[in-house]
Amino acid sequence: MIRAFIILVGLAAACAPVAAQSKQQKIERLLVLTNSDAIVSEVVSQVGGMMQQIQPNPTAQQKARRQDALDKIAKLAKERMLKFRPQLVSAYAETFTDAEIDGMIAFYESPVGRASATKIPAINSRMSGAIQAEMNALGPDRKSTRLNS
Repeated sequence: MIRAFIILVGLAAACAPVAAQSKQQKIERLLVLTNSDAIVSEVVSQVGGMMQQIQPNPTAQQKARRQDALDKIAKLAKERMLKFRPQLVSAYAETFTDAEIDGMIAFYESPVGRASATKIPAINSRMSGAIQAEMNALGPDRKSTRLNS
């Protein structure tokens, strides 16, 4: 009888972390499923696009400097995202219930969810370019509509 009790206590202790997977662990899983780290690549890509607009026909030396700058930006952005991640996890934890996080995980583990996680960054990049072009087109209008204080 005592042996059975010890086995039960041991099993309960071993299963507790699995059964009560922490909210933080679930959020970390969700962030992996949603490709949250791809944000860094997207930002670097957008910066590269802006550099291309500023200097559309760079020399070989300018291209090398541009690539060096993009590499430094990517490294810095990754470092900042690592520092920022605990705040992101906290924001998710404060905003969503366990049931909502479980639902999002189920969605992003489905074929439709995986497709969404893969394709939405491309839509964001595409729209970012369109919005930037629209803002550039507004340039002259913005200058003529300054607010007087």
